[in-house]
Amino acid sequence: MGAEENKDVVRRQFEYLNEGNIDGATALWAKEALNHGRKVDHAGLSKVYESLRTLQERHILHELIAEGDWVAVRTTCSGVHAGAPVIPVNSGIFTNVNPSGRDYQVQHLHMFKVLNGQLTEHWASRDDLGAAIQIGLSLRP
Repeated sequence: MGAEENKDVVRRQFEYLNEGNIDGATALWAKEALNHGRKVDHAGLSKVYESLRTLQERHILHELIAEGDWVAVRTTCSGVHAGAPVIPVNSGIFTNVNPSGRDYQVQHLHMFKVLNGQLTEHWASRDDLGAAIQIGLSLRP
């Protein structure tokens, strides 16, 4: 697949996430993949997507850049601390914290490896500290 097709796979993953379509987003992944260096299967990915849906996360995509099998994307992520995620996401900032109902909006950078039309690897750099402050967590050294 070429760069444009790979970017389309990544774009669809975010579209499905924005729609809350967990099955659609999960289906874009290979049966065995890596998420932040950890092996993950479809069941694990479904838990990630369910947790993000609990937070009502939505992404506005800005730039998508592709080279070889890799696609990089910068997004603005907005969400609401409206519930408790099923598993720790976003560095675990929502774990054991009562939902504040507060909105958050932060920048994300994501990199995806796409092979044969499927996502096989993902890395991200997110402003989790910014999100934590926006939902009202008091941070200590």
